[in-house]
Amino acid sequence: MSDNSVSFEFSQKLVGIQRNLYAFILSLLPNRSDAEDVLQETNLILCQKSKEYDPAGNFRSWAFHIARFQVLAHLTKKKRSKICFSNELVETLASEEFDAQKHHLTQRALQICYDLLPEHMREISRMRFKEDLSMKEICKSLNRPIGAISGTLFRIRQNLIQCVREKIPKLEADTEF
Repeated sequence: MSDNSVSFEFSQKLVGIQRNLYAFILSLLPNRSDAEDVLQETNLILCQKSKEYDPAGNFRSWAFHIARFQVLAHLTKKKRSKICFSNELVETLASEEFDAQKHHLTQRALQICYDLLPEHMREISRMRFKEDLSMKEICKSLNRPIGAISGTLFRIRQNLIQCVREKIPKLEADTEF
């Protein structure tokens, strides 16, 4: 084995936590593209530091610790971004125990609630949050005033928050054995 390669055991552990590691990073960053970039950077650093890892240690905790630092480094580089979480907020969020199952249930509830939105709300939501269009671009595209779009986005957020709060207990009950 060359000095640059990682052990089979290490690579198995790394592959085994990818979904949870991605979910953790995504919980700290405002968009999927950034989270995917940070996940790749984190994986690279984990592989580079594989010789430093103690097999008797907690791999998940070690990997999440490195991911947290990568998120902070990414945020430092992105200070000029439209949305930028403070390092203190990220530290607070990252220090809390990450619950992958709760995150998964929340994502499922959010998708269900999103699908329940009226078509015009889904369209505005998609334009703003998936396509990352500015308010001006949305207004121009839909030929609607900024106040109307802003109000609709507020109602979308309120509807989704309320719906997710209602759906999570039902989803939790469905997944219990």
